[in-house]
Amino acid sequence: MDDLLDDSIFELSTEEFCKKYDANNLDPAVRNSDIITKRLRGEAFRKLDYKKYPLHKKIGVFLVCIFVLPLRLLSFLFFFFLVTITVIVGEYFEDTKGKYIDNKDSPYYQMDYDLIPKSKRGTMFIKYGMSHFIKIALRLVFAFTSITIHDKRVKDKDGNAELAPIIVSNHSSLMDILFITAYYDVVPSFVALEWIGELPFIGFVAKAMQSLFVNPKKGKGISKKIQEHADLWENGNIPPIVIFPEGTTSNGQYLIEFKNGAFYPLKAIQPVLIHYKYKYFNPCWVELNGPQYFTYLLTQWSNAVEITFLPVVRPTEEEKKDPIKYRDRLQEIMARELETIPLNYSNRSQKMIYKQYINNLITFEECEKQLAELHEKSK
Repeated sequence: MDDLLDDSIFELSTEEFCKKYDANNLDPAVRNSDIITKRLRGEAFRKLDYKKYPLHKKIGVFLVCIFVLPLRLLSFLFFFFLVTITVIVGEYFEDTKGKYIDNKDSPYYQMDYDLIPKSKRGTMFIKYGMSHFIKIALRLVFAFTSITIHDKRVKDKDGNAELAPIIVSNHSSLMDILFITAYYDVVPSFVALEWIGELPFIGFVAKAMQSLFVNPKKGKGISKKIQEHADLWENGNIPPIVIFPEGTTSNGQYLIEFKNGAFYPLKAIQPVLIHYKYKYFNPCWVELNGPQYFTYLLTQWSNAVEITFLPVVRPTEEEKKDPIKYRDRLQEIMARELETIPLNYSNRSQKMIYKQYINNLITFEECEKQLAELHEKSK
């Protein structure tokens, strides 16, 4: 997007702007998307234009759809089955609910699942049942033929990297979870939305990973739960927890507003950066729905990603008094390393409104009205 677009567009009334730039035209090719996106401050949520497919690329996509895509889909089901079965077997022997949650003699009686330690055998099932199978699936199913790891962490004399109880990563795609699960030193827990825990099979695996399920609308007690999880990690009992502080995905060119939950516990943080490299289809997930996204991704001949593990960051004495400063410093470190731009006026709620407009579910006038109401609530 051209950053030099005239800021006078913000001086026009909604009616004037809508008329001048065909903002209600149902055809995205007709309405002036660059200017409209800037007016709606949706830069981080816009599907980036990729190069038009030349003839040889179109032929390649056609051949992939006919000969390769069915094999990839079958391979996906196969590897998902392997991961799920391994986790189910591990959880059966672990019997977390029977031994701990429902056992009145247990010190973990009626505690949240994500706070209960696993045995060495349970940890082994998770590690080998997920990390190794996912690594194969990323290359074979999702065609990530180029996976580059940059490990900038401090290491001891034995070559072991310094770890932290909280892992913070930028969030561009659903694939981010798979990459962190596969390539981090241990299989970590994740902060996930409540509805994910209710999904068949996926929810079971997420619970086995000791994910912390949250509801953004409630927004209470999340920092406290993260604190409890981090405290137990320091005792060597449970895996570190991954948090995507943006709370939603963007197009990879920006870091949007960071939520505070990862920073209020004032624990050491491991920053992880995920950068997708592409020529035609951008693996970042913004406007497309799930089936469209995976269709484009799976019909690529190959995909590429870079994963960077930065040194562990700790809060300064000043930041311990003001966790917001800790949050802002982490965002600055990550943005500088990713060579992206922080947009602290953009958040998940704004993205949801913007997506409704882009998908022609609401008019431009309704979109601007909802954004204005959202802005008023945030004051």
